[in-house]
Amino acid sequence: MNFITKLIKGEYGLRKTFWIYGTLYQLILGAIIVVTINFSLGSIDLSSINFNQKEIIIIKQILSEIKFGYMVIILLEIFILLIYTIIITIGMWKSASNNDGWFWSFCVKLMIAGSIINFLFGLTSQL
Repeated sequence: MNFITKLIKGEYGLRKTFWIYGTLYQLILGAIIVVTINFSLGSIDLSSINFNQKEIIIIKQILSEIKFGYMVIILLEIFILLIYTIIITIGMWKSASNNDGWFWSFCVKLMIAGSIINFLFGLTSQL
């Protein structure tokens, strides 16, 4: 828990926080999710799915065929990635605030703000 506390407080350097904890760790978590999804898709029979339909119907059919255990693991991994993303976003912002150099601090904060705006725009456009 000490690691997460220090990360949230921005006590690690901006470079380390951004590249290792922000980029590398999220890439690893994303890769784990992709591998799990790949295994789950390998366990279903795709021959029963009609791929000449609308995409949303195909996705619903594929999701209905995925075994319950795989679905639980995928949802748990996505939940962990979501929580980690929130933690690292706060950590990067605070680390940028603690950084002496104004340029990279500004760039990181601008990227975070842009990502949040893009996320919120994506949510509202789906309504």
